[in-house]
Formats: sequence, C-alpha cells, structure tokens
Amino acid sequence: TCTLYHVALRLMGYSCSGRVALLCIISRSMSLRRIIDLLVGLFCLLLAAPSMIIIAVLIKRDSAGPIFYIPKMVGQHGSLFPLFRFRTMYADLSHHRDGPQHFTPVGRFIRNYSLDHLPMLINLVFGHLTLVGPRPMELAIVDFRTPVWRTYLSVKPGLVNYAVLKLGKMWTPSRATHRERNQTLELEYMQKQTWWSDVTLFVQSISALIASKGNVKARKEPDMTLE
Repeated sequence: TCTLYHVALRLMGYSCSGRVALLCIISRSMSLRRIIDLLVGLFCLLLAAPSMIIIAVLIKRDSAGPIFYIPKMVGQHGSLFPLFRFRTMYADLSHHRDGPQHFTPVGRFIRNYSLDHLPMLINLVFGHLTLVGPRPMELAIVDFRTPVWRTYLSVKPGLVNYAVLKLGKMWTPSRATHRERNQTLELEYMQKQTWWSDVTLFVQSISALIASKGNVKARKEPDMTLE
C-alpha cells in the first residue's frame, strides 16, 4: 500500500524502503527536519485542499486574472524560488485607485484571515520553505554583497517567522524601517535557534492565528522571549 510515508520518501528522492529508508534519511544532514516539513506539509495540504479549491473558484468568479500571485523570492544560499499565494488584488490595477481599492472583494476577505497564505504549503512540500525560519524576501531588496544578508540567507526561509509573531501591532508605516526591524529580529532568532524554540514558535503561531482569527498583524505583541 502507498502510505503518506512512502509518498514523502519518493518526493525526497529516496528509493529505499522500510526501516532502511528511515535510517538513510536520519543519517543525512538536516534530513530529519526535511522529513518533518514534508509530512506536516502534505498533511496540512490535504486538510486545506477543499478550502483552497473553494477559494480558487471564488477568485476566478470575482475578477479577471490568475488564481495565484507568484513572486520570485530568495531562498537559502541565494537560490530563487516561486512563492505561491492566492491573488488578492485586481490583475489590472490601472483601472483602480491606490490603496484598499486595489484589493478584490474576495481578496480583501482572504487577506483578512491570512487564507491567501495557504498555497505556501506547496512551497513547504517542495522544500522551498521549512516550518520555522526567517521570512522569505523578494529579490529586489536583497543585497548579496553585505554580510548581514549572507547570514540571513544561510538558512532556509520559513512558513512561520519569529519577526511576524514578535512585531504584532508594531508594524511601521515605512516599509524600509519595517524591513530593517524584521531583519534584526530574524537574525536575533537565528543566533539563538534551537529545536525547542522552533516548536515553541510554531505552537505560538498557531495559537496567535486562532486568537486573532487569522490576522496576526492586528494583535498585540505576544510574550515570546529568546533565552
């Protein structure tokens, strides 16, 4: 029988099976984290599939344009990857005013509840993202020449991020200032990151999503400290 475990092995490129396969995976660097990412990603993607199909249909009915917004992001060691998100804005912005009017009715709703992030589970399954890590950044704002960015890109970006959870209502109007604070917090987390801190952050992120009904940015700063 083809189990979720065997599907995960095939997606990772392993041909061995049973206990031998598990030993092969664990013996390789970072492979345990990868198998956890993959299994959690497949499980969540399976759970979210009905909702994602409904959202995709609503987006197509709501406005002309693609279902997904797929920017190019910078991953670990500077590799580029497509980040999958549901489209929340009108495809042709020339006919719409600046500001909130850019958002479609469906887009405004799914953005309010962070449902536009559901397709990022695809990135988690394919290994572009890990469960917990620094926020993925767009190519236009990354300066590969600076040591800070090289450190930031030394690890895989995450589906869940310390900066997003830590900042809460502290988001600033200035995008440049926000990026600097985001980067500082992510680097702080990377320096003190442990398996336990990753588990804690993941659990707190789920709790924050539930408490804020999906809008983590609109809630107060949670009490998470790094030891």
